[in-house]
Amino acid sequence: MLRRGLRWGTALLVGLAGSLTISGRSVDASSTPPLIPREVLFGNPEIIGVSLSPDGRRISYLAPDEGVLNLWVQELDGDSPARVITRQRDRPQRSAFWTADGRFLISSRDGDGDENTVLVRIDPITGETTDLTPGSAVKAYLIGADREAPTELVVGLNDRDPRYHDLYVIDVDSGDRRLLYRSTDDGSQVSVEWLNGAWHPVLRSQVQPDGGRSVELRLPGDTSWRPFLQFDFEDTISNSGPSGFTRDGRWLYGQLSTGEDMPSLVRWSREHLQSCGTDCTPEVVHRSSAGSFGVDLSDLDTGVPMVLKEVDLRSRRVVLDASVQPDMDRLEQLAGPNDFSVVDRDLDNRRWLIAIGSDQQGPQYWLWDREQDEIRKLFSVQPRLDAYELAAMESLDLKARDGRRLPAYLTRTPIASASGPQPLVLLVHGGPQARDYWGFNPLHQLLANRGYHTLSVNYRGSTGFGKSHLLAGEGEWYARMQDDLVDAVRWAVDEGIADPDRLVIMGASYGGYAALAGLTRDPELFAAAIAEVGPSNVRTLLESIPPYWESVRTIFERMIGVGKVDLDAISPIQHVDRIQRPLLLGHGANDPRVKLSESETIAAAMEERKLPIDFVVFPDEGHGLANPRNALAMYALVEAFLSEHVGGRAQPFGSSLEQSSLEWRMRSLPTP
Repeated sequence: MLRRGLRWGTALLVGLAGSLTISGRSVDASSTPPLIPREVLFGNPEIIGVSLSPDGRRISYLAPDEGVLNLWVQELDGDSPARVITRQRDRPQRSAFWTADGRFLISSRDGDGDENTVLVRIDPITGETTDLTPGSAVKAYLIGADREAPTELVVGLNDRDPRYHDLYVIDVDSGDRRLLYRSTDDGSQVSVEWLNGAWHPVLRSQVQPDGGRSVELRLPGDTSWRPFLQFDFEDTISNSGPSGFTRDGRWLYGQLSTGEDMPSLVRWSREHLQSCGTDCTPEVVHRSSAGSFGVDLSDLDTGVPMVLKEVDLRSRRVVLDASVQPDMDRLEQLAGPNDFSVVDRDLDNRRWLIAIGSDQQGPQYWLWDREQDEIRKLFSVQPRLDAYELAAMESLDLKARDGRRLPAYLTRTPIASASGPQPLVLLVHGGPQARDYWGFNPLHQLLANRGYHTLSVNYRGSTGFGKSHLLAGEGEWYARMQDDLVDAVRWAVDEGIADPDRLVIMGASYGGYAALAGLTRDPELFAAAIAEVGPSNVRTLLESIPPYWESVRTIFERMIGVGKVDLDAISPIQHVDRIQRPLLLGHGANDPRVKLSESETIAAAMEERKLPIDFVVFPDEGHGLANPRNALAMYALVEAFLSEHVGGRAQPFGSSLEQSSLEWRMRSLPTP
């Protein structure tokens, strides 16, 4: 069952003969665009988190009820009004997906950001909720669901040992559970498939001491696990390995990049797996021309991939099954010059849920009836954005000082007075094994609207641009990974885009670490920094990672360079005496990944040295801000901080701080 974030809105019937153009209005250079309210960019969306029921007759979605996101159900046929079925009044409800029989919705929650996830069953008619997993101190995650077993879910629980997850089959009706697989307590990860009418643990992988990975196989009918595949660290970190069986059980698909920089889609037939022993050579289905790809569309009955999406700076589709080409052609006709994605389909493959968007337009969602050849517009994710001029996001290929390619995105401020170099915010993604994408980015839009060029760089160590780019980040925290960010900023200065006296570095998680590194490693380059949930001490970060990360600790430590680099030398807290410029820190008190103490220690060190520091804590948040009220407060501070230190426009605070849980523990900004 697909689980994607969508929304419901006004219905509009159109024919596929026409073409829909979604694009932001061009900016009149003779005028200054109005401030886009923070509420429009970061407040409650009108509708989000939509899921199409298996019969295609209903959708569930999140929408505000008394100012808080709650779960609603809407009939797609007829005029029945939507019904709100949850009653959250503080923390937003999470999105949900339908069980395969359409009788229940499955959602989740945690304890104010502690990431101890609870799976919850919700009756779509009455709204009655039932916890399916333990309510506290246990992290549950969904392993498997299949339409042939609509009343069952396979779930991992770490209730026996917080480091390892045992696998259970949970009866959705009764809540009863039975043990399917007990962890071997060695960090092995097990995947489960519905094959031959039952749940089977079929693949088991374990990270080796050198960061490589071994994979074992146990097909239905086998009495023991047997060696299947072996990967070195380079292939492990780049996600080589099997992904899962098709629904019909005939093929095991996976991704391999052994001996190559770019990945390939591969598969093994089940017949071959039964006889190949330890020498199981796969069939190559497609060699990607980009550093990453995903399955965009699969056959509903067999599960065989039909369409892939390759992603570099921009994305492109690869059609594997010619029978679906007419469908893709029609959707391209609908989307015009914009991007589209197939978000969900009913089990009859009649109704498709489609998302369309661009860098200058928030997503719109449409319902396509393939039999009637009709398209119904459901909603715009944030229709209030239509009243404002949005800036374009440029795709760039920059070069690092050693010649390495640096894929990047630049959003220029559209303010009329922006002639000549302007202040620039370098927005650093987290991970660091993650990446930035092209498309609508509310933070880019906020910063551009306030008068700042905004630059995002896929520095070495980022995913999605080939194995060599990813591996080039090994052991390069505070070193070449940071050099890449500096090189991109200097490019913007040399090109006359950025004012060298008004450069800001900003990010969350690893991006927060990079912001702290920017202030301590390159203290004269950046005029200010903003760090959210950023580690300041790599040594204490490693000492306090969540227990359920133990199985991948080896990979995490190797990418940092443990044993090869001086952890103190790459920890910003050890260089706090070099800080010369202002810092804004934000942290969730319940963060299980980067402890609050990481921000507390560097804030205290700056205060002791009488350096300008603004430090805020959200007592009901974790690794990021889930509550829109808190996000609005944080971005109000970001605006005020940037305006104070590098100029630019700012929307007044209004009541944003009072409506949040924010605790302003250290303050250098003027009192709002």
